[in-house]
Amino acid sequence: MKKKLIAASAGVVASGALFFGGAPYYFGGQAEQVLADQYRLLQENGFLTVESRRYERGWFESTETLEVRLKPSLLNNAGNYLPDNLKTVLSEPVTVINHVKHGPFADGLQPAAARVESEFRYSPEAGKVLKRFFGEQEPVTLTNTIGLGGGGRLNLSVPAFDYEELSGIALNWKGLSGETSYTSGWAGFKSNYQAPLLHIKLADKGDIRMENLQIGSDTYDSPSKLAVGSSSFKLDKLSLQWQEGIDYNIKLNELVNLVTDLQIGAFINPTGTVPPSKITVSKLQFDTRMNEEGGWANTEGRFRFDRLAYGDENYGPLDIDVAAEHLEAKSLLAIKRTMAEVASKNMSEDEIQKALLHTARNEASGLFTGNPIIKVRAFDFTLPKGKIHANGQLSFNGLSKADLDDVSLMLKKTRADFKFDLPEPLLEDMAVSQARSLFTVNPEDEAAGTASMEDINETLRLMVKSTVNVMADNGYLTLKDDNVATRVEIAQGQLKLNGKVFESEVEPEFDDEGAAP
Repeated sequence: MKKKLIAASAGVVASGALFFGGAPYYFGGQAEQVLADQYRLLQENGFLTVESRRYERGWFESTETLEVRLKPSLLNNAGNYLPDNLKTVLSEPVTVINHVKHGPFADGLQPAAARVESEFRYSPEAGKVLKRFFGEQEPVTLTNTIGLGGGGRLNLSVPAFDYEELSGIALNWKGLSGETSYTSGWAGFKSNYQAPLLHIKLADKGDIRMENLQIGSDTYDSPSKLAVGSSSFKLDKLSLQWQEGIDYNIKLNELVNLVTDLQIGAFINPTGTVPPSKITVSKLQFDTRMNEEGGWANTEGRFRFDRLAYGDENYGPLDIDVAAEHLEAKSLLAIKRTMAEVASKNMSEDEIQKALLHTARNEASGLFTGNPIIKVRAFDFTLPKGKIHANGQLSFNGLSKADLDDVSLMLKKTRADFKFDLPEPLLEDMAVSQARSLFTVNPEDEAAGTASMEDINETLRLMVKSTVNVMADNGYLTLKDDNVATRVEIAQGQLKLNGKVFESEVEPEFDDEGAAP
C-alpha cells in the first residue's frame, strides 16, 4: 500500500514538475504569436514606421525590441502647427523594449499566458525635452496582459504634470489613461481612453483649455478584412482666450472635414477681426458606425456640438447626421490602401487629390457602379441670422466605369432629392465671403472716399436679394420672412426646383453693332 502511495505521489510530483516546467515555454510561444500579430498591425498602420524588430525567446522570459518613429510625411504636413519642443520629440525614433514574462501565473494569482511590460527609450534630444515636463516620471507606461486564449488587455497611461517657465508660459496636464482589450489574433478590439484636462497658459497673451476628452472604439475585421465597428469622440469643452485683437479666418468646414470626412460648406467660415476675446466650443461629439455583409458596407456618422461662441456671436447647436449605404467593400479597401500610401509620402494637396481620384476611377470604381446611396438624415444648424435645415439623399443607379469620365452620362443615372430651408441673409453673407478674394479696391479711390469694399459688398447683397426674389416669383423656391425654402430633385438628367423643371434664361444675342435685337 505504501509503495502504491509513494508511486502515486511521485507521479503527481512528476506531472506537476512537467506542467510548471513546460507551461512557461508553451505560453511563451503563445505570447510570441500575440506580439507578432501586434507587430503586423503596427506595420499596417498609417502613422508609425517600424524600423527594426528583434525577438529573443526564453523559457520563462522573452524580450522584444522595436524601433519606431512617426512617419516623416505626417510631421512635414503638420509641422507648421506644432511647437518646437513637440516637433523634437515626435521627429526622433523611440526604442520600445517589451519585457515578456510568461507562465500560468505571470500576472500573479490571475491566470494569464504572459505579462508584457514596455520600456521606452528616447533619443538624448527627446529625453531632455520630456524630462522638462515629466521630471523623473516615465512619460508613458504600457502593460499588456495576454490571456490563456490568446486575447488580452493593453493598459496605457501618461502621467500628469504641472510645468511653468519664467516667461509665464505654463502647462497643466492631468494625464491620460485607458485600456484596449483584444481578441485572439487581434481580430477585434475595444478601446476607451480619457484625458481630464489640458490647460496651456501663453504668458500674458492668453490661454487654451481642453476639458474631459473621451475616445472610444469597438473594431473588428469584416469578412472582407475591412475594419468595421463603431467609434466615439467626445470633448466637453474647448476654449481659446487671448488678450490682444487678432485677425482670424476660421475654416470650420476644413476642421470638420479633417476629423469627420464631412464637407459642411463655407457658411460657417467666419472671417474678420476679433478684439480681446474668447472662442469656446462646448459638448463636441463625433460618432461613427460601420458594418459589412455580403461584400457590401453601410456606414454612418454624426457630428454635433452644443455651442460655438467667438467675438459677440454664438453658433449652434449643430447636428449633422449622414449615412452611406451599399458601398463595395473591396473598393473601400482600395481607397484605404491609397490613403495609407499618401500618408507615407510627402505630397502636395494636388498630388493627393490626383492619387485619390485615380483610385476612385479605377480600383475603387465599385463605390459608384455598385448603386450606392448617400443620405443626409439631418443637417440642423443655428446661426446668428437664423436656422439651417436640410435632408435628403443621393444615389447612382446602373453606372458603369466608362460613365465616370462623362458628366452627362453620370447625371442621367443620378437621382437626388434634397430639401433646404435657410435664411436669405446667410446667402448674402456667403456671396460676400466668396467674393472677398476676387475684388479689390484701388487704395487711392478708397482714401478719397469714392470707393470701398463695403460698396462692393452691398452690391453683392443686392444682387443675391434680386436673384432670390426672381426665383421666388418663378416658383423655384418659397420666400417667407427672409427664409428661403426649396426642394432640389435630379432624375434622368433633369433638374427640378420646388417641383418645377429648372430652365435657365437664354443669354441675349448681340449683332455686330453691339445692340441686342
